[in-house]
Amino acid sequence: MRGILTISLVAWRESIRSKLFAGLLLFIAVILLFSLYISSLSLGEVARYIQDTGLVGMSVVCLAVSILFGLFSLYQEKDRNELYVLLNRVPRSSYLLGRFLGTAYIIVLFSFFAGAGVFFLTWLFGHKIVFGLLWAVYWSVLEFGLLTAVGILFYALGVGFTLNSLLVLCVYVLGHSMTEGMQSFIGLGRFGSKTHLFLVKAITVIFPNFDLFDFRLAILHDEALPWGKILLSSAYGLFYMAAVLAAASAVMNRRDT
Repeated sequence: MRGILTISLVAWRESIRSKLFAGLLLFIAVILLFSLYISSLSLGEVARYIQDTGLVGMSVVCLAVSILFGLFSLYQEKDRNELYVLLNRVPRSSYLLGRFLGTAYIIVLFSFFAGAGVFFLTWLFGHKIVFGLLWAVYWSVLEFGLLTAVGILFYALGVGFTLNSLLVLCVYVLGHSMTEGMQSFIGLGRFGSKTHLFLVKAITVIFPNFDLFDFRLAILHDEALPWGKILLSSAYGLFYMAAVLAAASAVMNRRDT
């Protein structure tokens, strides 16, 4: 446990000092200004446009964090031969979990910055206080923490950075298509095979389903957030994340390098 925390803090410091960190902070500021500009063109729905654009910007930034801080730094350490030095001092599983935890810190930080920015712009210019935006930060951390774990699993399997990044993007896109795919299958009609329906439902459970973390419409329309779905999405994200990281650790322990 001590090794995991040490590596996570090292990863945190490296990320903070990186030029990419400052670049993403600037990008958040640009997104917030853009959301403010878009809202100024709306007809009486300033708050909604600020929230919609800001939440999309939060997802883009956190996706960049998962790839640049979560994956690119792993491959950099390997290319600089720093990985071999670290693996002589700590177990391979501790190294992966430490890197994941360090990336999770950065995801929390950027999610908070983006969420706080959208919250205050909505309050100042939209004249609305939307506490649901705090939940948006929470789900963003769960969603992109899980996505980072998937990328780390691909890394443990020996996938190169470019292919890993593409796979992570594909997982993200497909993970947000689960609900639509399920509804399309059901919409085919009453003559659909029950076996095929069962297989589709199984895929939506086995494959990462990021739609479980998407409560954007409920937030935009000020709807009450159902606690049942909140607990379900939390349990799903945490257990799935733990399972993926356990698999990545097991694979990494079996590798020679």
